[in-house]
Amino acid sequence: MALLEVAWLGRLTRAASQLALLRAGLAAGVFEALAEPRSAEELAAQLSAPLDLCVSMLRAAHASGFVTRRGERYRRGRLVEWLVASPDADAARAMLDQAALSYTPSLDSLPGLLRGGARPDWAGGDEAVRVARVSRLFETRALAALERVPGARNARRVVDVGCGEGSLLVAWLGRYRDALGLGVEREPAVAERARRRLAAAQVHRRAEIWVGDVLREELPAGEWNLALLNQVLHYFDGAERDQLFARLLRRLAPGGVLAVQTSVLQENILARTTGIAATAALFDLFLHCHANLSGLPDPTELQVRLRAAGFARVGSVSIVPGGALRYVWAQRG
Repeated sequence: MALLEVAWLGRLTRAASQLALLRAGLAAGVFEALAEPRSAEELAAQLSAPLDLCVSMLRAAHASGFVTRRGERYRRGRLVEWLVASPDADAARAMLDQAALSYTPSLDSLPGLLRGGARPDWAGGDEAVRVARVSRLFETRALAALERVPGARNARRVVDVGCGEGSLLVAWLGRYRDALGLGVEREPAVAERARRRLAAAQVHRRAEIWVGDVLREELPAGEWNLALLNQVLHYFDGAERDQLFARLLRRLAPGGVLAVQTSVLQENILARTTGIAATAALFDLFLHCHANLSGLPDPTELQVRLRAAGFARVGSVSIVPGGALRYVWAQRG
């Protein structure tokens, strides 16, 4: 028996099962109920659940590191506490759902695609809402990185193309009280969530959400100091990216900056050790499984395209260590 290979295979199969266990525990309210230590009997009584299932589920959750145990009582562990009670909880749980409901089915279709099967279109809809929620996971780091982009701190008119639920735009307007913003979103359901977020944060008097396709419709009149493309470049193919860059360049004020947030395929030691390399590569594969999505950009090629579009200066700023997530920026002369 090849013990190392069996151990490796075991880790993979456990990871799939543990993802299902984690989502089940969240959906059933098991982990919410363990905010205070409870025995299996107490948990079963609170949830009106079969005792044998609670016993077995808690045992599996404990073996997986999801809960801690003292005597006969269990309490949620660090990861589950983050998924349930942290400011990142909604985005993190959306990421779990995305892996289970989108990535896994897409990769299951790979055998047929590799034999020449037709690639489906990415449909958006409910998945677009989920993707918008996931995008908030690195928002704090993204904001800090964005402030290091040349000229961004001085921007007082900001347009966020593909703004999702508008959370990053809201955060930016919260930091810069004299800034004005426009969020652009082509999914009406997501745009409505963005409007509600603007209103809840009381920045709606300084911003609006425009529903439309920036490649086919002209943006509302005005010049912008900062244009944002946050994790949306894969919705555009090569020719469309060139068209998008040229359109945004025309709408930027002199000295204005375009900041493109994107994941990047990395092979360095840090990316491989932290798992970021595998995450980005799997995301890129997911994108290639769809007819209307494009793979992750090469940052050097991206800078070449931005210069060809007419931008005077280009550069990049890392969002996470190693640069697997970064802003590639370009400034109008």
